[in-house]
Order: sequence, then structure tokens, then C-alpha cells
Amino acid sequence: MCAAHKTTAGILGAAGIALAATVLAGCAPDPAPAAAQASPSPSLTESAVAVAWMNGFCGAVKDFIEGNNKMTSATGETVAAIKKSTSDQLGHYATILNKTVDGLGALPAAPVPAGETAKKDFLGKYTSARDKIVKAKADLDAAGRNDTAAQARAVEGLISAQKDTHGALDPVAAILGAPELKTAAATAERCRP
Repeated sequence: MCAAHKTTAGILGAAGIALAATVLAGCAPDPAPAAAQASPSPSLTESAVAVAWMNGFCGAVKDFIEGNNKMTSATGETVAAIKKSTSDQLGHYATILNKTVDGLGALPAAPVPAGETAKKDFLGKYTSARDKIVKAKADLDAAGRNDTAAQARAVEGLISAQKDTHGALDPVAAILGAPELKTAAATAERCRP
């Protein structure tokens, strides 16, 4: 804390005035720290954007995995019962694939190019899988009641779609080359196992 001292003009003189001005200037608060604290640093903002983006990217894939784990196997005593069960299975798979495609498609632009590349790759795989499943279900539903060949084609369509998705189950591995996203994935809630 600065204290003002009473001095006489004769003692103070020109040098004293300069010294007094220097001492008083030293008492003034430094406005720089207050200004720096008031505005968030750009890296924090960029970090928050990266975490939010990774949360969305991981979340879309996690929703698919959870939905896939709930898919039941086709069962039945007759060809017609198996056909209906397979159609239901394909319908469930189409629904979760469509939700994943929508989730990935709704993501904003990635904060770094590696994220955009990963998003495009995953979106391509899930879209391909969805289209195969929709076709397999439509073909099966249009087939005759006891058409075992249609059943076999539907199963082939399901296997082909699953191969597409198997290459897009680990969103974190897809961005390991981007340090910003790798760091963001470590704190993004939906990226946790």
C-alpha cells in the first residue's frame, strides 16, 4: 500500500517531484492481469469445441453399438416364421444404422481435418451398411412366403452390412493422428467405454 508523505517544496525540488511521481506510479494497480482473467483463452474455447465434437462423434457410434447389442437373432419353426423374424431383425438393424447416419451427418465441421476425414469415412461405411440392409429387407419382404432363397439373400445382405460397420466401431482409433482430438476424446463422456 502506498502512503503519501508531506514534504516541503524546498526539499522536494525537481528531482523530488520526479521521484514522487515514480513512487505514485508504482502504486497504481496493474490492469493487465484483470483483463487477462476476464477473457477466456482461445485454447480453452478450441478445447471445448473439440470435446463437444468428439462427444458427438463417439456418441453416434456408441448408440449404434448399444442398439446392435440389443438385436435378437432370427428364430422360428417354419420358413414363414423365420422370414418374419429375419425381417424384424433387418428392420431393427436399419433403424439403428439410420440413427447413426443421422447422428454423424448432423455433426458440425470437425475442428481439425483429421476429424473431418474420420467422420467422412465412418459416414460412408454406415451409409453403405444401411443401404444394404434396407435393400435386403425390401427384397425379403417382397419375396414369397416360403422363398428360402430370399431368406439366404437377406442373410447375405446382413453379413455384408455388418462387414461395413466392423470397420467403424472405434471412433477414438480413427482420430489418434490428431493430438487435439485425442486429448478431447480423453475427456469426452461419450468416448468412454
